[in-house]
Amino acid sequence: MITEIKGGFKILAHEVLQAAIEARDILRVRDPSKSRVLYHRSAYINTQVALLQNQIMDLFLRKESGYRDNLYLQGLSSIASRLERISDILLNLDRQAGYLTDKDFLQRFKLEEFFSEILNGLGKIYPAMERRDVSMAIRLGHVEERLDAYYSDRFAKINAYLKEGTGNTGDLVTSLMIIHYLERVGDMILEIGEKIIYVIMGEKIKLEQYKAVGAGLKATGQHLELGRMGFKSIWGGRSGCRIGVVGSAQKDLTTESPAETVLFKHGPAFKLTCEKENLQLWTSLRPGLTPEVKAFIPARAGSEAALMLEYIPSRNLQALFLENAPDEAFNGLAIAVQTMGDIWKETKKTKNSSAEFVRQAENRFSEAQTIYPQLIKFYGSIGPMEIEPFPRLLGALKEVEAKVPSNYSMLIHGDLNLSNILYNPQTKEIYMVDLYRSRENDYVQDVSVLLVSILRLPILDPKVRRRLIYAANMVHDFARKFSHQLEDHTFEARLAFGLARSFFTSTRFIMEEKMAAIFVARARYIWEKLFLFHDRGRPMEEFRLSKEILNLKFH
Repeated sequence: MITEIKGGFKILAHEVLQAAIEARDILRVRDPSKSRVLYHRSAYINTQVALLQNQIMDLFLRKESGYRDNLYLQGLSSIASRLERISDILLNLDRQAGYLTDKDFLQRFKLEEFFSEILNGLGKIYPAMERRDVSMAIRLGHVEERLDAYYSDRFAKINAYLKEGTGNTGDLVTSLMIIHYLERVGDMILEIGEKIIYVIMGEKIKLEQYKAVGAGLKATGQHLELGRMGFKSIWGGRSGCRIGVVGSAQKDLTTESPAETVLFKHGPAFKLTCEKENLQLWTSLRPGLTPEVKAFIPARAGSEAALMLEYIPSRNLQALFLENAPDEAFNGLAIAVQTMGDIWKETKKTKNSSAEFVRQAENRFSEAQTIYPQLIKFYGSIGPMEIEPFPRLLGALKEVEAKVPSNYSMLIHGDLNLSNILYNPQTKEIYMVDLYRSRENDYVQDVSVLLVSILRLPILDPKVRRRLIYAANMVHDFARKFSHQLEDHTFEARLAFGLARSFFTSTRFIMEEKMAAIFVARARYIWEKLFLFHDRGRPMEEFRLSKEILNLKFH
């Protein structure tokens, strides 16, 4: 069956290539007979794609193919869909050309350059897939880049013609549509190249990221050919960055020695630039606590950059808790809390700072409301008592929070959740990662984020849940003791603001509605308690929040 599918794919790739040749010829010379040929070929391509995907689905349902074959077939199905889309675009070229009043109007835009690249790219798709050739797949991305450049050039010319008022406006607009369609073919070819890389590597990775990996390896002094490079995604998160281990494709990347592998991080340039600088700062304070920066690849044409970091073969504390390794997780957590306390002490400055927890909650309000509108929109009255809408309550609390800044500023992690703390049980060492948000600010930011990251773990087993609550209380007790040493008299009030913020914004990570409702209720309870305490004229230094707020049990 797989041999038959491969044969069908070869035919499909050839048919789309022929359709591109026909579209090119139609745009050279309008000929109704050629248009009919293209129309019938497009219909045949659609049928061929449906047949191919039905065969692939049939093979999946039989469960007769192994992992590598399934990967190949999945990629093949995706590529077939994009080839079908290219066929549809080519057909639209013919339809758009029918609106031209001057049959020779397109000649001034040298569409031959576009078609030369398109035919070059389409001709590489089948051999790249058949040979599992990464280098050839990368060249498909170069096709898209050149088509983009051609499009930008022609767009500028058409724009100039329109501003000058020279040329037929209708034909200029039609020409722009045709050129846009040709640029869209390039986008499809790029996506096909990325699918081929996915089939070869077993990892979904954008071509831009793949090339950044190559540049990063070169910058670290490793000259590994792209075709022999292995990539394995790790440390998933919501930062917008792609993170993975990079090394030789012939090795197990998660067990190889750190000297032979590096960590690759690709994402927004402003984030990675900030993270690089923060990593260097932390290294100067605590060598070995954070990954070493091996190389930084700055943004070029786009807004994405890349970091190559030391790979640390450890597990994060969230994974240890979820994988039922509580002893290891507890040990790592205790070391992490003590380490952060030492860093806070060493970097402490006597100056006011504020984490602005209410503003943080406001910034995440619409996202939380989108996921759980029925929980967030709740307001009204219970008997004579009015229930304020969240936006109004938060607006009033801004003024309250402004009156309780911290008297100290110190270096904080900025996003100290369990997934950003790594622990090696063999060496008893912890490592801090994802330091983009690190800055000088109120240490209560770190405390509140860490507490709620423990409590929001989706573990419902009563015995394990009790251990999580114990862990949260351990962090809370440490932080309270630390505040007493500082004579930090508004610690309790600021921690309440921080906990409410983290309970509320954590609903973005919680898919169980009952659990989300408990978190929203706790946030509202804390915010209302803070507001009423202040409204009654009580000094915020006297505010206390019961540790029962951490006693989150789910039955």
